[in-house]
Amino acid sequence: MKFIAFWEFKPEDFDKVIEKYKQAMAEREKGSEKFPKFLFPPHSMGGEWKGFAIYENATPEQLTNVALFFAPEEKVKFVPIFDSAKAVELYMKMKK
Repeated sequence: MKFIAFWEFKPEDFDKVIEKYKQAMAEREKGSEKFPKFLFPPHSMGGEWKGFAIYENATPEQLTNVALFFAPEEKVKFVPIFDSAKAVELYMKMKK
């Protein structure tokens, strides 16, 4: 399942968040599946201290690992995202 992760942090925690991000990326490079794979990497929004990323094939455990790893400096919210065409197809089947 795909998830969009919305994140934000306080400006004074920026250095800590950068260090944690480097650690998480190093973990991924080693082939660890502790964290989910990015479908769309982290992007900031309009110069603010918040942004988003999209994960693919994320498990509940991986999402929990992300939230716990970046806490308390970063607040993360995960929202499942669906293929609209597939959702319409399923809806039409339900109507029958």
